[in-house]
Amino acid sequence: MATGDRLRAQLLWPVEARLAALLPDLLVFRKPRASEPELATAQGVLLGVHVTGFTALMDRFSLTCKSERDMDKLAHIFSYYISDIVEHVLCFGGDILNITGNVLLALWTVEQNQLSDIITLVAKCSLEIQEKFGIYHTREGQDLQLQIGLSAGRISQVIVGDEQRQYLLVIGRNVDDVQLAQRLAQANEIVLSWNCWMLCEQYMFEVEIMKEYEAVKLRDMRITDPFDFDEHFDKCLDYLPHYRTSADTLRTALELDPDSALKQTLRKHIMKNLLKKIDVGQPMEYISEFRTVTMVLVSLEFHQTAWMLHLCHLIQEAASYISRVIEKGGGQLSRIFMFEKGCMFLCVFGFPGDKKPDECAHALESSFSIFNFCWENLAETKLVSISITNGPVFCGMVGAVARHEYTVIGPKVSLVARMITAYPGLVSCDEVTYLRSMLPTYNFKKLPEKMMKNISNPGKMYEYLGHKRCIMFGKRHLVRERNENHPLLDREKELETFRMAQQGCLHQKKGQAILYEGGKGYGKSQLLAEINLLAQKEGHRVLPLKLKEADSKQRFYAIQTLMAIFFEIDTCPAYYRQECLHKQLCEMVEEPLHCLFNDLFFVKFPLSFEVSHMDDLTRQKKIKACFFQVLQEALRETQLIFLIDEAQHMDAASWEFLGTLLSSVPIIMVMTLTPTFTLCGEAQHFLQSPHAMLMPISKLAVNSLLRMACWELGVVSIPQELQM
Repeated sequence: MATGDRLRAQLLWPVEARLAALLPDLLVFRKPRASEPELATAQGVLLGVHVTGFTALMDRFSLTCKSERDMDKLAHIFSYYISDIVEHVLCFGGDILNITGNVLLALWTVEQNQLSDIITLVAKCSLEIQEKFGIYHTREGQDLQLQIGLSAGRISQVIVGDEQRQYLLVIGRNVDDVQLAQRLAQANEIVLSWNCWMLCEQYMFEVEIMKEYEAVKLRDMRITDPFDFDEHFDKCLDYLPHYRTSADTLRTALELDPDSALKQTLRKHIMKNLLKKIDVGQPMEYISEFRTVTMVLVSLEFHQTAWMLHLCHLIQEAASYISRVIEKGGGQLSRIFMFEKGCMFLCVFGFPGDKKPDECAHALESSFSIFNFCWENLAETKLVSISITNGPVFCGMVGAVARHEYTVIGPKVSLVARMITAYPGLVSCDEVTYLRSMLPTYNFKKLPEKMMKNISNPGKMYEYLGHKRCIMFGKRHLVRERNENHPLLDREKELETFRMAQQGCLHQKKGQAILYEGGKGYGKSQLLAEINLLAQKEGHRVLPLKLKEADSKQRFYAIQTLMAIFFEIDTCPAYYRQECLHKQLCEMVEEPLHCLFNDLFFVKFPLSFEVSHMDDLTRQKKIKACFFQVLQEALRETQLIFLIDEAQHMDAASWEFLGTLLSSVPIIMVMTLTPTFTLCGEAQHFLQSPHAMLMPISKLAVNSLLRMACWELGVVSIPQELQM
């Protein structure tokens, strides 16, 4: 994007002008309508410009760049290049609908009897763009080139969203045609859709008919005298009511008088984090930055038999649900765009002001929820595909001063789009998302490697399965492991509380629970690792469990997983699970009751007559009674200790079970809590038990932190100037 005086001049613009620069004239001059989604039709000519070579350039940069500055340089190369093209389109009266990645879409809205004249205008614009900007040589040796497509005819516009956030879509056959024409064009070529060719003044064009595709390749225009076109240009300006009236600006939309109603309408089409920056008057050149984000791309393909108005309502329903779920997880629905068979929703986690530590896990869980909703609730949906990537991207302004958009650019953006095609019909993610989510490995399935266009090394890919039938098959160890060479510092009081609980459990024959509460980074997990080591040295049986936020949505999940660990079936092969469980149960639970555990542990014991006559409530009570029985039997041999890290993520049913267990079985429970989370009612009831003790823990002293740092770094001391 242009810099210097032209960009800084934006600070003098009224807010309405700064908003209008981010949006097409189609929105700025739109007449308000009553119902949503709004559907309107008009005649027009569409111009699609695809920058080819940019994905390959990004891939090359990702392999060779040594710093964020290198990727920032790449983004600015693209932005400067697009800026010139945008300004050229604006000079010809075009309305830039959107700049999505390396694709620009522009529209000339006119009456039907004016289409042929405007097609000539747009064709001339396209030829000049190819002549001036068709090839851009980069220092990296990867040329940027243009593929241009044109279509003309009836175009439908629809506004979807709610009172807080709205999105403009252009849909219809001619939108599909411009995308097809754009794909048919090779580098430095211009292709017209067949309908566009039928509507134009054919004698003015030198073309090559592409019979196989029902399209036309534009070679040149038959204009002998330049003044002939100047006269035609002036004639076309009469068809374009919003063409600039001043030489000082490229758009009339930037010269509108202040209007509070218009301002509120335009704000609905802009992301909230960007609105905050505009409201405080932050210059546009400072809004762009290089940052790590998580991207979710949702693709919905519809049956071709679906009516357009019905499709609009489906997209509206999908947009509302996706926006609600994504925002709940800390992300934003950035944009919606149409393609030939359906539509796509680009969501981003990690924009400025939205950064969260668990954004990859939130993105995966949100995606799985969206996948199920769209597949089960949206009629006429043929295919749902979702891809997720995480990595560094350029987040910022792309385009010209008069018309620009906030977008994301980078290799990960290209990858998330390619994954939709490579892995249709499922929720897929790249390896970075898989690793950074910290979700259990059994929630994923490794996908076969596939070639992806212009992506040299996409890396390993995974399908996200969600919390399906394998939820406890994979032992949930504590994240922290105790290093015997590094003693725990300044936690003597907390450890003494644990020892007193052991004694109380032994003498009172009642359960004892200690809940250590502290913020992130206070060392709660390290404390549990210390207790785990001490208990195992004393010969006690320890069942460790680390919970995640998603676990709270699964009823009885914590107990189900703890008991799978207790029965030692959490890591055994599936084919051996039933045999292993049978050996554990045979001496403690009657044979006819073994089938009670079929659904819980995914085994297939024969259904007994006794169990077949139980209702669901009776079965649940019997399962809990069996658990109590086997735990009591185990306590005859050794003390049992449950270690539960991040217990604020425990489901309500598990809290209720542990509360009953605490009052009747002499078992020790040690948990950690993060106080920023609101506990459910069952958890609060558990804390009120006379056998439960809530113990706040404080931050470590500075001296202790320095000693820990020395141990981790393998040094004796840290220089004073490096200490904070």
